[in-house]
Amino acid sequence: MIEIRIGRRFLFVLVTAAVLVGAATTVAAATVNVAGPRADTARCPAGSKRAVIGGKVKCLRPGQKCAARYRAAYKRYGFTCVSGRLRKRSVAPPPQPTPTPTPPPAPPAAPPAQPGHYKGITSQLEIIAFDVTTDGTRVVALLTGQINEGCNPPAHLFGGNLHDGTAPIAADGSFKIDFDYTSKVGEDPSTGHFTLTGHFSGTASTGTLQDTVSFTDQGTAYSCGSGLQTWTASRTS
Repeated sequence: MIEIRIGRRFLFVLVTAAVLVGAATTVAAATVNVAGPRADTARCPAGSKRAVIGGKVKCLRPGQKCAARYRAAYKRYGFTCVSGRLRKRSVAPPPQPTPTPTPPPAPPAAPPAQPGHYKGITSQLEIIAFDVTTDGTRVVALLTGQINEGCNPPAHLFGGNLHDGTAPIAADGSFKIDFDYTSKVGEDPSTGHFTLTGHFSGTASTGTLQDTVSFTDQGTAYSCGSGLQTWTASRTS
């Protein structure tokens, strides 16, 4: 009976010792596990990049030795392994957006009048004629027939036959010839003023004209005028 008790006590001691050994092992393991993460938090020097390669913390930098089997891991950190050395991966720039094509220039505006020779009559049944330059922007070589005028004191004046009038044509097709001139009524010097307006529409042109003349004959001053006359003309060539 006494020997059996001793055996049980011995067995208890052994079990206790085993528990203590296990506890010590656990503490040691815990110590190792704590030390590991502290090492992982170490910073890498400037010019290198912290990475986990093959389960180990590495500080990667160009030119450093590398293993081809870790290429995928290197790639995640912006490196590639070439001939056993690390290189920075070159990243292709994003494609440039396709530039918006420049719209073609607007076609030139049509000239305000069609070039050519125009001929017609006035409301006094007299001729009127002129030319439009090849670029369609100017009236030249104006020619009128006789312009009949009444005077004060009462008299009648027959004359006119004006020529070589010229004027620019506006964008809306309108034009105006307006000038003073000197002439003679018989042997008497005279002064006059002539105004002609017009507007183009396709191959036709319409407008007004007016002429005034002043002179003195045998001591009597005369003032004469045609009044506002109308005219129409069409392109003949």
